[in-house]
Amino acid sequence: MFRKIVSNLSFSPALVGQLGFYAKRLKKEQTTRRLGLVFVALALVVQSLAVFQPPESANASSSADFVYGGLGVGSSKSLNNFLAPYDSNATNLKDIMDSVGITRAEIAAAQFGTFPTTYLGWGREPREGASAIPVKNSAGTQVGAIYGRPLSIVNGYDDFYGWIGYSAHAGWFAIMQACGNLVTQTVPPPVVPPPVVPPPVVPPAKIVTTKTAVNVSQGNIEANKVAAKENDKLSFTLNLENTGGTAKLVKVEDVLTDTLEYSKLIDLGGGTFNETTKTLSWPDITLKAGEKQARTFAVQLFPTTPATPTGLSSAESYNCLIENAFESGGSPITGVTVPVVCAPPKVIEQVTTELPRTGPRENMLFAGIVLAVVTYFFLRSKQLGKEVRLIRRDLNSGTI
Repeated sequence: MFRKIVSNLSFSPALVGQLGFYAKRLKKEQTTRRLGLVFVALALVVQSLAVFQPPESANASSSADFVYGGLGVGSSKSLNNFLAPYDSNATNLKDIMDSVGITRAEIAAAQFGTFPTTYLGWGREPREGASAIPVKNSAGTQVGAIYGRPLSIVNGYDDFYGWIGYSAHAGWFAIMQACGNLVTQTVPPPVVPPPVVPPPVVPPAKIVTTKTAVNVSQGNIEANKVAAKENDKLSFTLNLENTGGTAKLVKVEDVLTDTLEYSKLIDLGGGTFNETTKTLSWPDITLKAGEKQARTFAVQLFPTTPATPTGLSSAESYNCLIENAFESGGSPITGVTVPVVCAPPKVIEQVTTELPRTGPRENMLFAGIVLAVVTYFFLRSKQLGKEVRLIRRDLNSGTI
């Protein structure tokens, strides 16, 4: 249109009115494209911040980790970050590996790689449906336990990274990069201790534990059958029974790390809460043969459900579920899983598990192309506006 008006201007001076109208349209177009250029430049700045300062996980470490914080990333990634606490037996790490029959030489020979989610991941905290392996020190005294269940429960779609090795006793194993936890294909067979003189045979005690929970705010319905809402009150009951023939001293404690992500304690039920370990405990009790005891506590969901993203080290954190497991005296692990009505951002997070896998190079290249296109159209409209002014000047001076 611009070329047509200019070429016919000497034959029809009346077209100068259309030229003026065209100049005004060009001026508006130039303003619009200038705004587009500004917004693209701002988007490029935001993109640069996202590239050079990426977001951090909600919890880069977990109390369930064998090595708190993992074995490092990038240049700090090293199997030595596992061997150092192993050699010093920090947090009973050597006792854990000895209890599953994996030696230091077998760990040191492991090679970095990936493995699928079909295997068993072992951590320090009990989870519902997990298998338990008692951990004993060199003196044969039990100092804790580790708990394993399929990695697919935690992450059903991505492979994991870590150091992969082979043990003569446990078979295939891996050490996870993100948390230092052990991964095996099957439950390792028990390690046979050195032969000892058997003690006198006595009827053993057998502790059976169960856990129940009700949603008090929704009519005392079983808590695992209805999604808990904001401000709902949940009542948990720990039941212990000795079905064996002798008495036994047992600890009564409940780890509330996962429970307190969405709620707060409102009734300790006579127990004592450790803020550091997130553990609610009661005095040790001696259960006689056939005796039953119970402990009850209550929590209340927060007024606003947290929309915290799921963590990197423990994908079970902030996953819209309250998982509360319980075991004592070597009993099988029992627990209750309570669904939570989560905020809309968490729903989006669960539907869209991850963004397209693009790196800094692709993102900056795409932003650069968009910036170049917007700049081109802005400069083009600016040039056309200048040409219109020159033509109107020549027309007024009589040279056209």
